[in-house]
Amino acid sequence: MLKSYTTVQLKNIFISLVMVLPLFSCKHLCANETQKQFKNDSYYFMALQAADEHDSEKAMRFFKTAREKGSPLVSRRSAEALTMLGNMQERQQAAKYIEDNIDNYDSLLIACREYYRESEFSLVISATDDIDFATAPNGLVQIRFNAMLEKKDSRFESEYYKWILSKPLSPEHLFFYQKYLSLKVLDFQKLQKLNQEEFERRFAARAMEIKKFVETGKTSEETKLSENIESNEAQPLTMEVSDEQKVITFRVNIYQKNYREAFSAIDVIRKIFETSEDGFNEQILSDIGKAGFYGTVDFYATAKLFDEFAKTLIPEHSFYAYFYAARLYDKAGRYQQQAEECFRKALEVAFDSVKFDNCLWYLLNFQLRSSTDDIIATLKTYGSRISTPEYFDDFFNSLSVLLLSNQKWQDFYKVWKETESNFSDYIYTKFAYISGRLIEEGLAAGGTGLKTRQAVDAFTKVLAKGGDFYYKVCALERLNLIDSDSVRTVMLTKGLKKDVTIERTGASELVSGYAAFGFPQKVYNEWLLNRKNLSVEDSIAASKFLGVCGEYNNTYNVQSLRIADRTLNNFSGKIPEELLHLAYPRFFSKEVENACIENELPEYLLFALIRSESFFDASVSSTAGASGLTQLMETTAADEARKLKLEVYDILDPDTNVRMGAHYFKSLIPRIEDSPILALFAYNSGLSNVRQWVKAAKRDWAAKGKAPHNPAGISTDLLLETLPYAETREYGRKVVSAACLYAWLYYDMTPAETVREIMGD
Repeated sequence: MLKSYTTVQLKNIFISLVMVLPLFSCKHLCANETQKQFKNDSYYFMALQAADEHDSEKAMRFFKTAREKGSPLVSRRSAEALTMLGNMQERQQAAKYIEDNIDNYDSLLIACREYYRESEFSLVISATDDIDFATAPNGLVQIRFNAMLEKKDSRFESEYYKWILSKPLSPEHLFFYQKYLSLKVLDFQKLQKLNQEEFERRFAARAMEIKKFVETGKTSEETKLSENIESNEAQPLTMEVSDEQKVITFRVNIYQKNYREAFSAIDVIRKIFETSEDGFNEQILSDIGKAGFYGTVDFYATAKLFDEFAKTLIPEHSFYAYFYAARLYDKAGRYQQQAEECFRKALEVAFDSVKFDNCLWYLLNFQLRSSTDDIIATLKTYGSRISTPEYFDDFFNSLSVLLLSNQKWQDFYKVWKETESNFSDYIYTKFAYISGRLIEEGLAAGGTGLKTRQAVDAFTKVLAKGGDFYYKVCALERLNLIDSDSVRTVMLTKGLKKDVTIERTGASELVSGYAAFGFPQKVYNEWLLNRKNLSVEDSIAASKFLGVCGEYNNTYNVQSLRIADRTLNNFSGKIPEELLHLAYPRFFSKEVENACIENELPEYLLFALIRSESFFDASVSSTAGASGLTQLMETTAADEARKLKLEVYDILDPDTNVRMGAHYFKSLIPRIEDSPILALFAYNSGLSNVRQWVKAAKRDWAAKGKAPHNPAGISTDLLLETLPYAETREYGRKVVSAACLYAWLYYDMTPAETVREIMGD
């Protein structure tokens, strides 16, 4: 129920929904039809309504019906809800239903929480006996272990060790560490005689003492416990530190970044696993590498140690030894050849794609400090084997700036054209567009054939890929493509359509049901949980619904935009125009219109600026202290208030914030070469910085004997690619592409026209 809305607002929302969302109807206007539409799932939504009205009996009745008859996800949500309603017996029955009928760790965790809340520790243990420690949520393992400790279950120690080896450590692992160490000393048979209070007291008294014993390795004769199970007399500790304790302590030290202590234990840990029946474990090999890399003071000696260690391992286990040997040789300095050799050996034994991509990323970034020729050679050898192209976007962005700043224009072209790397669509379009521009400017020779034809070919390839909108609109401008049908085809196409299999879990019905029955507060979180099982049409409908609700609560506007934006970013094929409108909305249109009239700015540009700055979240504040829709700093806002003669103002008020931001942006344009794009750079990074960048660009361009481009000497699209601040480069791309989309969607302008107005070349 939308309790925060007035009756009139509710009516307006639901009338709007009937008009814009044929899938979503309103319980207030046509409840019977809505129930018919959602069939048995409607019982779940009616249960939520009953719960809101504090009618627990009706809510339980409806939830039970939905649990038995609803679609899979609705059935699961209903089962989860029932664990929080009714008396103790009814809640436990609901938990038992989940345990017996729903194969989902998240739901099992909800059931176990109910068991635990009622001190049914044996039920928690039996319900979780078959979980896989490697894949189960840590929260579920944690509640199992808590129950085992409550019941003094002797399996705790062995299971904790198994869990420690199964996955990267977490705060949940650490939570049980001291209790594990204490239990290695306390006798479980004797513990059976202790009450819970005494049990916990002895944990607290001994935990730190035992931890110190394990970490320092003192002998039993040197260490005494403060008390004894049989009496209060202190007695010498007679025990040996087990291999399991040493391994666990080693892993905990790595997690806590106690690398020096962990490094001192490397030889011991190696011997444990070299002689163990199961052999080395991936987590341990990774931790040994981290201990050496971060814990040693002699990088070269440790690099050699790992290099030799790798040769003693089977190929499947040698990856981390070679990988960290390479990084240590690099860290030692003067051993570039050895480092590169070890990186390549690691690549040869990287039998899964994650390891391969990670190692190649480190090798390529290592080569950024050496030779461009080496990078190109590495990409020619390994680039086609990249499994997750997006993982390398940051490397290629760094490479782009390096090559362009050092005037290695032909090498830039080679990376795109000759390496056959598996680029992400974003990087492919970036390198294709810039390569075309370098050929146009006569800076890169390109390949064979007419230079104009090569440039046109590069820009055409940009339009064929599903990459960044920025390079797409820039390519449209360079090709001077203004035919409305052609532009429409380009703007509504994002690469080749991919076949995506959507599992029909009932997520579509659940999200649409939340809308139809009036629960907008549940839509976004459910969409986040199940977005992979929702169609584009489902996401569009959810975004539209929240956009309508946003008329009365801006939180829903932001959620609407986030759904649309993420859906668009993950989309491939022919883009529904409706999705573009949702991803580039005109929220706060009246405030923007007034500010643009007052400051003689185009609306499309101010909408783009606001979207890029705040995502239309009027209440957002950045870590740097910028606030509101246009993200103004307090000092800037105070200065603008003085200029606008505002004695009293609220920086978070949308009308005030937009007015100030528009006035400030407008004032920057004449102060920086009368250029909107340079003013955008200044809005993001400061006027003095941009003036320095422009001065340096003009000087460098003049030295090349090239015809100057106004306003920055060099063409502003190439200037953008060499700006020293990555944030400003990305900001410029975001605002320009957003402005082109706003101008095309709402103001009947082609992208080519908009790019020329903003870029000014």
